[in-house]
Parts: sequence; C-alpha cells; structure tokens
Amino acid sequence: MTDGPAPNRTPTFSEWTGDRMLDDTRRRTAHMHSYLTDVQRAVGEVSLTELSDVAAILERAYTAGRTVFTCGNGGSAATASHLAVDLSKNTRLPGTPPLRVMSLVDHVPAITAWANDVGYESVFSGQLTGLAGEGDVVIGISTSGNSPNVLEALRHARELGALTVGLLGPTAVRAAALCDRWVTAPAESIEEQEDIHMMIAHLLTRHMREFVRAGGTVPASAQGSGR
Repeated sequence: MTDGPAPNRTPTFSEWTGDRMLDDTRRRTAHMHSYLTDVQRAVGEVSLTELSDVAAILERAYTAGRTVFTCGNGGSAATASHLAVDLSKNTRLPGTPPLRVMSLVDHVPAITAWANDVGYESVFSGQLTGLAGEGDVVIGISTSGNSPNVLEALRHARELGALTVGLLGPTAVRAAALCDRWVTAPAESIEEQEDIHMMIAHLLTRHMREFVRAGGTVPASAQGSGR
C-alpha cells in the first residue's frame, strides 16, 4: 500500500518563520506606524478653543438642568451612543444632580417608525419634537457633515431653542453652519476622524466629571490657555 499525497496543512505559527515572516512584519508595522503617526499629528492639531467652547455649553446645560441629546450615523452613531452613556453615568457623583443625556440613535422602534412613515432624514428631528426645548443641547456627530438626518436634527433643534454642537470632519461646512459651536477632527481619513471624535467624547466626559465634582465651577486642573 502506497501513501497518498500529503494533505494540505496550514503551518503552525512556530513553523511560520524566516524571511517571509520578517518581511510581512515589516510591512504590517510600517503601515501601523504610519496610521498611529497620522492620528498623533491630528490630535495635536485639535483646537483647545473649540473644545473649551463646547465644554462651556455642556456646563451651562448641566447648571440649568437641561438635557443633552446626541446623534450620528454608522460609526458616528456608535460614538453618539458611547458619549451619551459616558456623560450620563461617568459624571454621576454622590450628592450631586445628574447630567441629563439621551442618545437619539438607540431607540430602534422610534427610528424605524420615523424612517418608514416620514423619511430617514426625520429619524432624529422627529424624536426631538417631543423631547427637546429651550436651553437643551443637541450634539450632531458627522465626519462628512452631509448626513441629511443630522443636518435636519441640528436645524430643528435651533427651531426648538436648543443649542447645537458638532463633532465634525475638516470639510463638514454644511453641518458647521448649523452649529453654535463645533470641534473639528483635523485628519484625512474617516477612521482617524472617528478616533479623534471618540477621544473628544472621553475628554468632555472627564471634564464634566470634574466640573460636577467642583460644584458646578471650572476646576483649576481644567483651566488653561486656548489655541
């Protein structure tokens, strides 16, 4: 009896060595280093003045007992949801009133009802009609600044007397025109812009936690010169 051909077998990691592995590692790390370098550069170019202006709006909303609403699409929807839970939970301290925050991206029945009955551009603004009012804050997150439902949310928020904030990409001029204040993620790729938006979400959360801890005043550790 003769042996048949050896079956195809994927080499184990320990067997996958030599020049090929070294070359592949170099290519991978070169690409990864380039991405990290680009993100680091963009983070260094985020405007502290823009961040401070947005933080001031959140401070005002907290002090007045108003509600902050967040919205976005795709990856920006995930950021909107993440920002809402962080702002509402991670700023909660014993003996202090809560910061009221609501994500407009998480109510699936409401989103599908508005999309089906009226149009997808109304999925956020439709919710705001019965929820938002004078002095509330609506945060629209969009790298392109062209999402019809985010634009409509910002436009309608102004009609309701709410303040509007944007976490935007560098070319998001349409959304910026509907925002009282905004922060630009000065990066080229969408992935990098979304990374920076998430970093801004965490930065604002930490700032608001310290604001709440300081009794509704800007803590010394949060003060500094703008750029």
